[in-house]
Amino acid sequence: MMWIAMTISNVGTWMTEIGTTWLMASMPTSDLYIALIQTAITLPFLFLAYPSGTLADLIDHRRMLLGLHIALFLTASGLAISTYFDAVTPLSLLLFTFALGAGNAMMRPAWAASVPDFAPRAQLPNAITLNTLSTNVTRAIGPAIGGFIIFQSGPTGVFIFNAVSFTGLIVALAIWKPKKPDNQSALPVERFMGAFKAGLRYTRNVRSLRIVLFRSAMFFFFASVSWALLPIIVIREMNMGAQSFGISMAVVGLGTILGAFLLPRFHRLLTRNQIISLSTVILSLPLVLLAYKPNLYTLGLTLVALGCAWISSFSSFILSAQMVVPNWVRARTISLVMLTFGGSMGFGSLVWGSLSDHYGSSISIFIASTGLLLTLLLSRRFAIANDSLDPSPTTQWPIAIDEDSVPGDRGPVLVSIQYCIPQDKTDEFLSLMKKLRDIRKRNGAYFWQIFHDANDHQLFSEVYMSESWFEVLRQRDRMTYSEMSIRDQVMAMHVGEKAPATSIQIAGKA
Repeated sequence: MMWIAMTISNVGTWMTEIGTTWLMASMPTSDLYIALIQTAITLPFLFLAYPSGTLADLIDHRRMLLGLHIALFLTASGLAISTYFDAVTPLSLLLFTFALGAGNAMMRPAWAASVPDFAPRAQLPNAITLNTLSTNVTRAIGPAIGGFIIFQSGPTGVFIFNAVSFTGLIVALAIWKPKKPDNQSALPVERFMGAFKAGLRYTRNVRSLRIVLFRSAMFFFFASVSWALLPIIVIREMNMGAQSFGISMAVVGLGTILGAFLLPRFHRLLTRNQIISLSTVILSLPLVLLAYKPNLYTLGLTLVALGCAWISSFSSFILSAQMVVPNWVRARTISLVMLTFGGSMGFGSLVWGSLSDHYGSSISIFIASTGLLLTLLLSRRFAIANDSLDPSPTTQWPIAIDEDSVPGDRGPVLVSIQYCIPQDKTDEFLSLMKKLRDIRKRNGAYFWQIFHDANDHQLFSEVYMSESWFEVLRQRDRMTYSEMSIRDQVMAMHVGEKAPATSIQIAGKA
């Protein structure tokens, strides 16, 4: 039910994109203004995706999605009414597009984080592909219908359909009863700024996640030339009408369907890093050909390649991010990928539109496609990991003091754990402690250090600090089985009759 409702809404979204692009291209404006449509659609992800992802990790997904779709319905209705009364200017069209993009940017992290609520983890790759397919297959349906409606009666009908398309999703969200997650924490919900910093801290201490963000930024920056300049080529340079433009976007959708059909096979045969490299080649080579010899044949090849490469790469980036993070930070992680996507697409569209104004679309496309091809040089040193983290929380281990004996907001808190390690196992211990350091810091510690006793070479002290007592307790809740196994290996190396001595010190009031 949710997938069908979202798919219908996505049809309206793609119809609106072609409607706004056509309306802007029909006005006496420069190439830059047309390219800025893509900037207005994607740039809100840069500013709003992460804050909304943080919020989605703290509040009920259903309520957040419901409120955002009501706001999108009202905005889409305003655009339809303004167009009907011929009150739209290039600036107001950009503002309406930006507002719809803002709602989309705030909605997507919560929606993507809800996908695991609909599918078991074993089916998560297919569920993510299906979710991405909903966005991309409608690229075939939406533009084709939109182009036909524009040809018949102008863009007003397209904008009306988009407004109506939100109503089905609003109804579906109103009656959806999501299953409550198991092992819910008894701790109070994090404050927004604390959660905001926690998500960034987690990302900073997970190298595989940082690589996903870096590689996606490079890919989308250069690939954005497709969406920024294809309308210019189709509408202005090839003099095609609204219906032909809609058909050209439908060809992209057909490429997307092809990519979705091939993607499960790619996952069985290739790593995610190889899939993204293949997508880079599939898209960049036709773009080079289109820049060198723009005609109907090279355009068609580029459109199919764009759809196929887009769903393969985007799904792989989202999947790579989702599979290496636990549930408590999932929406924030997804929002960072979308932030990277929005920032790269928005800035890239601005760059390629400006280059097209000064040097022509062919030069702009050639530079971008060459840059995209050069990103293959990053695929070895910055390889996308094929890891899969078990997100299940662990059974809580005891803490040295009574949990309720300290006010939760007191802090900072210093935790010290003393280990006795045989000298022949020192190197192995220190190697494990590096892994434990990353776990402590990404789960909430802002300081971590290992100390070696100068008099007794077998004694080591692990010291870390957290902002409050609640943060210490949350770190315990956030530990997954895979992280807990590292801690257990460290504990097993300790020798002595008693367990490692743990000291917890809390800053007193000034």
